[in-house]
Amino acid sequence: MTKKGKKQKMTNPLLRKFSLGLWIVSILFMIILGYFIYSANILPVKYFLAIVILFVVLMAIHGIFILNKKTRTWFLILLNILAFVFMAVEAFAILKINDTLTFLRENLGAHFETNVYNIVVNKDSQYASLEDIKTKEIKTVKDMEDMTLVESALKRKVEVSILYEENIVDLLLEVSNNKELIILVNSGNYDAMIQNDEDYEGKVRILDTIEVVTEKEEMDANIDVTKEPFVVYLSGIDTRSNSLPSRSLSDVNILLAVNPKTKNILMIHIPRDYYVQLHGTTGNKDKLTHSGTIGGIELSMSTIEDLLEIEIPYYIRVNFNAVVNLVDAIGGININSDVNYSFTCWTDRSCTFNPGLNYVGGKCALAFARERHAYDSGDRHRGENQEQVIELIINKITSSSTLITNYNNILNALDGTFETNLTTEDITNLVKMQIDDMASWHINSVNVDGTGAYLPTYSYPNQNLYVMNPNMESVHTAIAKLNDVLETPNE
Repeated sequence: MTKKGKKQKMTNPLLRKFSLGLWIVSILFMIILGYFIYSANILPVKYFLAIVILFVVLMAIHGIFILNKKTRTWFLILLNILAFVFMAVEAFAILKINDTLTFLRENLGAHFETNVYNIVVNKDSQYASLEDIKTKEIKTVKDMEDMTLVESALKRKVEVSILYEENIVDLLLEVSNNKELIILVNSGNYDAMIQNDEDYEGKVRILDTIEVVTEKEEMDANIDVTKEPFVVYLSGIDTRSNSLPSRSLSDVNILLAVNPKTKNILMIHIPRDYYVQLHGTTGNKDKLTHSGTIGGIELSMSTIEDLLEIEIPYYIRVNFNAVVNLVDAIGGININSDVNYSFTCWTDRSCTFNPGLNYVGGKCALAFARERHAYDSGDRHRGENQEQVIELIINKITSSSTLITNYNNILNALDGTFETNLTTEDITNLVKMQIDDMASWHINSVNVDGTGAYLPTYSYPNQNLYVMNPNMESVHTAIAKLNDVLETPNE
C-alpha cells in the first residue's frame, strides 16, 4: 500500500479527540433523558426497557466507530453531525418532559384554596375609594371557620371596624338601597345575586377585593384508577376573574363515571337550576348552582352524592376562562348546531351560530356552551351543548398533530385555570395504562330532566326563583346506568 493510501486512512487526532468528547456528552444526554422519562412515569416497563436498550445499542455502535482508528474522516464527521442532531432532539424532549412534570405538580392535587371577598357599596354612595371608608364600619357574615384571616387581609388594606350579621342575602339587598352601608361579601354570593337579579350590578359598586389563601387538606381517595371504577365531578364555575375562588356558582355540573376495566365512560349532566336538598340542610331546597357559593366544591359533591346515591372521590373545577384559553390554544373547534335556525348567543352578542358546523374560537365556544335562551328546551339543550364542547376539545387535544404543534400553548392555557384533587400519580398511571393497552373507550351520556317552576330557595327564602323540579324517573335511570358502568366485572 502506498504512503498516500495510509494517509487517507489516518484520522486527524484533534477530530478524534473532539468526537470522543462528543460521544461522552451524548451518553450524558441520553442518561438525563432516560431519567426524565423514568420520572414522568407514563411509559410501561416494556417500552421503557426497549428505549434503554436502544440507547445502549446506539451509544455502543457510536463508540465502536469512534474508538476504531480505521474509521474514515468523512464518516466520523457524519457521526458527529448525527450526534448533534440527536442531542438537540434529546434536549427538546427533556425540556418538554420537565415542563409537563412542573405543570402536573403545580396544578394537580389541590393544596390551597382561595377565598375572594368584595367590598361593596351603593352605586350612588359617596365612597369612591378605600380612603373614603377609612375608620368606617363594614358589615359581613361569618362564612369561614377562622374569620381572623379575612379580618387581617381587610385591615391590611384599610383600617375599619367589622360588624357581623346573620344573613348575607339581606346585606346584599340592603346595600343596593342604602347609600351609607358598606359590606364585605364573598364573591360567590355576589355573583349569585347578579345572576338572580340582572339589574343588581347597576345598583352597586365594588370598591376593592381581597383574597385569603388557606391550606387545604385533601383526603387520599385510595383508588387505583387503572383497576377500580371511579367518578369525577366536573364543575364549571362562573366567576368574573381569572382566579378560582373556593366559593362560586357551579354552573356546569357533569359527572364522569369511569371504568378502566371495561373501558366505559358515562357522562351525566345535571342542570344548574336543579331543585335539590343541599347536603346537611333542612327546609327549602335550592338550586344546585348555589351549593358552590354556600359550601364550595365539597357541598356540591355531597349534594350530588345524595341525589344520585353515589360516592364521588374526585373533582375538577374549571374556570369558564379556561374554555376560552384552551379552545384558542388548539386552534378552534367545529361546533355542530343541531337546530334548523340561526341564533345569536345571549351571553355574547358577537357570536352567531348557523345550522350545521360552525368553526369558532374560544370566546364563541364558551358562549355556545352557556346558551339556553335560543332553545325551547332551555337548560336541557345547554347541557348537551356543554357535552359537545367537552368532547370536541378532548378529541382535538388527543390528536397527535395538535399536541405536537400546540403543546406549549395548551399547557399555558390550562395553567392556573383549573383545580383538582386528582394527583400526578393518578394521571400518569392512566396515561401509562392507555399507552400499554391502546384500548378504545366507549363514551355514553345520560341527562337528568325536570320541570321548570318558580319557588323559594334555601339561599333566597323570601323570593321565588326559577328552579327545575327533578323528574325522579330520569334520576333513577341515571342511577341505574351509573351502577352498570361502575360494576366491576369478575376476573
